Amino acid sequence: MKQSIGIREFVEFLLRAGDLSDNSSSKDAAYLGTAIHKKIQKQFTDNTEAEVFLRFSTTILNEEFFFHGRADGVTFNHDKQPLEVIEIKTSDKPFEELSENKINLYWAQAKLYGYFLMQKYQTTSINLRLHYICRPNRQEDISEKMLSFAQADNFFKELVHEFEKWIKLRQKLHTKRNDSIKTLDFPFPNYRKNQRELAVAVYKTILTQQKILTEAPTGTGKTISTLFPAIKSLGEQKAERIFYLTAKKSTRKIANDTINLLAQKGLEIKSIVLTSKEQITFPEEVGLDNDKNPFYIGYYDRLSEALFDVLENESQIDRQVIEKYARKHTLDPFEFSLDLSLFCDIVICDYNYLFDPLVYLQRFFSDKNTNHIFLVDEAHNLVSRSRDMYTKEISASNTLKLLKVLNKAEKKPQKLINELNKLLNSLDLIKTPLEQYQQDSIILEEKLKSLCKEAMYLCEYISDFLSDNPQFIFKDELLEFFLEVRAFVKISDFYDENFRTHLLLDEQGELIVKIFCLDSSHLVLESLNLGGASILFSATLTPLSYYQEMFGLKSDGLIYQLPTPFDPNNMLLLSTPYLNVTYRMRQKNLPLIINAIYELISQRQGNYLIFLPSYTLLETVVTAFKQSYPTINTIVQKRDIDEQEQAEFLARFDSQNDTTLVGFALLGGSFSEGIDLKGERLIGVGIVTVGLPGLNDETDALRDFFDKKDGMGFEYAYQLPGLNNIFQAAGRVIRSATDKGVVLLIDSRFSWPKYRQYFPPHWRKIQDCRNQTEIGQKINNFWENN
Repeated sequence: MKQSIGIREFVEFLLRAGDLSDNSSSKDAAYLGTAIHKKIQKQFTDNTEAEVFLRFSTTILNEEFFFHGRADGVTFNHDKQPLEVIEIKTSDKPFEELSENKINLYWAQAKLYGYFLMQKYQTTSINLRLHYICRPNRQEDISEKMLSFAQADNFFKELVHEFEKWIKLRQKLHTKRNDSIKTLDFPFPNYRKNQRELAVAVYKTILTQQKILTEAPTGTGKTISTLFPAIKSLGEQKAERIFYLTAKKSTRKIANDTINLLAQKGLEIKSIVLTSKEQITFPEEVGLDNDKNPFYIGYYDRLSEALFDVLENESQIDRQVIEKYARKHTLDPFEFSLDLSLFCDIVICDYNYLFDPLVYLQRFFSDKNTNHIFLVDEAHNLVSRSRDMYTKEISASNTLKLLKVLNKAEKKPQKLINELNKLLNSLDLIKTPLEQYQQDSIILEEKLKSLCKEAMYLCEYISDFLSDNPQFIFKDELLEFFLEVRAFVKISDFYDENFRTHLLLDEQGELIVKIFCLDSSHLVLESLNLGGASILFSATLTPLSYYQEMFGLKSDGLIYQLPTPFDPNNMLLLSTPYLNVTYRMRQKNLPLIINAIYELISQRQGNYLIFLPSYTLLETVVTAFKQSYPTINTIVQKRDIDEQEQAEFLARFDSQNDTTLVGFALLGGSFSEGIDLKGERLIGVGIVTVGLPGLNDETDALRDFFDKKDGMGFEYAYQLPGLNNIFQAAGRVIRSATDKGVVLLIDSRFSWPKYRQYFPPHWRKIQDCRNQTEIGQKINNFWENN
């Protein structure tokens, strides 16, 4: 199987030395330097082409490697023979202050571009031009070298020789991996119902490098049914690496646990769980300047030994393993985890590492690699998550807040203050019409180009300022603001007919300008197209046609819907067509809501969860319930609940509880999906209302957009997102073949055909209750027969 490797990544991996650099301005050097690149490229002569894609294949230790990259510029003669490679580099330091290693890396990249061009065009020499720009003062330094084919060939062979030790290590690991996969059996005595069918569908999708959208209800065993065939395909060299992408930490843990289970059955494979920089950074690193951070200083000098150490001694690499070896070798744990991931067969990580344009893994996803498999777990979450990734804002309040801080400086940075005031003036001009017409919110269909340009210039100025003033007393506050504005500018580059601009006034009457995404389907598809096969799966993807459209898979994707593996008779599903819980009727019918909840929990002692769509309604219902039934044990989800509090909440749901426990939680929140309360830990769920998202201008804009597009505005903006939350919450009840439980849907709208048409097949036995008494009777009969 041909191995794909980026030219820049190849050079940096082999030749990097010295310190890890991650200062305030270099965080966004790649983005902010793009404008400089483009400016220089616009000045190219007619015979110089910009962004020339280069590829080169060669065999190393009996493996074929495919090198690829883009030269900033290539000059050709009249016969279309390459004369010169132009490599543009930008940084915050003057050229004379760059380390020798950094300069060598620049030239090494240019040399490989030159070598591959000479190979392609059969020429004997080529000129290399390094065009370096110091960003703060725009000082340019141009250096040139003539490179002969013999020199380039020798240089490449030296790199390959160094690379061979890593190839040998990888080959050793892959041999052990493939041998173990050949003898690896499914880790359970038997397949569950439909589990083999799902595994076969995944395997075929990988072989044909297609995309499939799969609804596999709770109990199918989605994690093992997707990972097992994907791992088998690795052993058969049908793919190179698996990316298991999740929305939540809990699903990352399940994936890691599944790999550990396979390892216990004899699988020898390298897997890694990536943790965000904020979570994994050592406490003693926080606030340290780079030149004082021991985990940064000399990072690359210690990296090779550390990589070998981990790869020789560990297989399943999670946060604890990363931190252990990072401390042992004095390396920054986050960067170390990214470097380790290059040698792992399975990378378990959050969605944003593939789909977010601000934080995606450039080492893997800068170019297409059809040998990558994408397993996208709980894919229903990707609809809103991907829109959020392409939604950013800037605000006058945050600008004023920063100005207030800067004015406290002993020596005021007056020019910086002036630049911030320019942005503030632009925002004030935009705010004026809202005030004149007494509006606090308006949606526009056009991009505010002048504001985006103003924000871009401000980003460049702040970057230069931070570079020139690394010890600035308010650096952290300035950097925080810079990142906010930079994100806004970055996302503005994607603006098209699928975006809108929202102008709104905050509580202080100051303007917020938000660019928000209505339809991210084409952007999701672009990310999926960076790999080969993509398997997007969830227990709740009804209707599949909606998710096909949301992921851009209408014409380029398979769909596969599995029935529930559990006996439908194990769950009693009830609705209340007599109980109107629309917004206007909630308060009036509150006593009926409380009575319905009581009928659910009073027929059998046990643990119950009641889900409500907002904290306001949750608090109203909890207060009324406690007043009516003060002796019943209750537990309530807090606002802004942290991980420890979540664990404590779930721990209360003990199968050995000697009294009934009623938990009240937010629909669509942390307890309505991704939790596994099997058996007697949870025997009933009540869901109040159909879960429609709150009415607001942006959701209305989403409705209007899809109404114009295909007449499905209300369904796509309100109904289907709400129903998915309902399906997820109801799915907490039956978690295994022996579980039995009740789901009570409290809202007359659940009986409407416009809702029931979207119910999954295993909900066909839903029963309507005409009153409170009938709820109690049906539930009592269910428990008497179970």
